[in-house]
Parts: sequence; structure tokens; C-alpha cells
Amino acid sequence: MEILLAWLPRLVTAAALTVVLSAVIAALGGVLGLVLALALFGQESPRLRRAAETFSGLFRSLPELVVLFFFYFGAIQIGIDLGPIGSTIIAFTLVGSAFDYQVFKGALAAIPIGQFEAGRSLGLRSHLIYRRIILPQMLPLAKKGWITYAIATVKRISIASAISVSEILYVTKQGIAVTNAPFLFRGTAVALYILMVSPLLVWNERPLGRSVG
Repeated sequence: MEILLAWLPRLVTAAALTVVLSAVIAALGGVLGLVLALALFGQESPRLRRAAETFSGLFRSLPELVVLFFFYFGAIQIGIDLGPIGSTIIAFTLVGSAFDYQVFKGALAAIPIGQFEAGRSLGLRSHLIYRRIILPQMLPLAKKGWITYAIATVKRISIASAISVSEILYVTKQGIAVTNAPFLFRGTAVALYILMVSPLLVWNERPLGRSVG
């Protein structure tokens, strides 16, 4: 117990960093994926659609660790120091937006394009059509997929320990090395992950209208 109390502040700080990084990455990835999906909704542009699918396919096929190393070590090679945190945010946001694009694209596919055209015929501007007609139908359909990937992001942030980001796994490894108490630290890490992910699991089961309102 004394060991846990001594290390608990560092573990809590690591958990807070994990939550902040996950929230930033999920938000940025979600916005980028949503914007890309909306930009292609109803568009008859094979070239633009091919570019979007190539981007999504590329970053969905690459392991996060490879993308992370590319931005961390690759940027240093050209004289840009993004740092561990900056590299993590950029790498995971790009991978996340590639997955979120597919989530939002699938949700949009369930909405007839005729609704957009009907809004146009009524004289509504595009942003009003999206805000009042398309998004209220699309977001409930995409909610579970987006939250599911956000939950996975919380766990995958542990990959960033490879470039010395002081998230939970990084501090857990340090604690085990210093105290030789693997079960204590791994058990604490499991408990912290459960605490972090539980709110997302609860939100995932609630209707979107109630969770937003």
C-alpha cells in the first residue's frame, strides 16, 4: 500500500494526460473525418472521392506505431521537432480521421441524397441543409461507431510510451522497474483504464438527443 500511495500521484497524472490526449485526438479526428465525409456527400467527383479513399485506406492500413515514428523521428530529420506530445496528436489524429471518415460516410449513405436536393429546391443554403436536415439524421447513426473508436483510442495511446510520452503504461513500466511490484502496478493501471473508459461506454448506450440535451 505504501508503494501505491507513493506512486499514485504520478499514475493519476499519467491517467489525466491519457484522457486529455484521447479527447483532443478524438475531437480532431472526428471533425476531420466529418468534414471530409460531408464534403463528398452527393458529389460526383471520382478524383476527389478517390483521393479521400486513398487517404483513408493508407492510414487505416498503417500501424499507429509506424505513423508515430514517422512524425517523431522523420520530422527531426528535416529539422522540425514536434516533440512526443505533438507527434502523438498528429499521428493519432490522422489515423483516427481515416477511420472516422468511414464511420460518417457509412452514416451518410443511409440518408437519401434527395433530402439535400429538396432543401436546395426550398432555397436553403448548404450549411442550413447540413445543420437542420442532414446532421440531425446522420449523427445518431454515426454515434456508436465514433465512440467505439474513441474508446479504442484511449487504450491505443499506450503506444506513445515508445517515444516517452508519460501516459499510464509508461509510468506503470517505470514503477515496476523501480519497485518490482508488477501485479500492483498492472492492477492499478487496469482500474484506471476502466475508470477512464466507463463514461464513454455509458454515453454509447444513451440516445444522442438525451446525451446532448
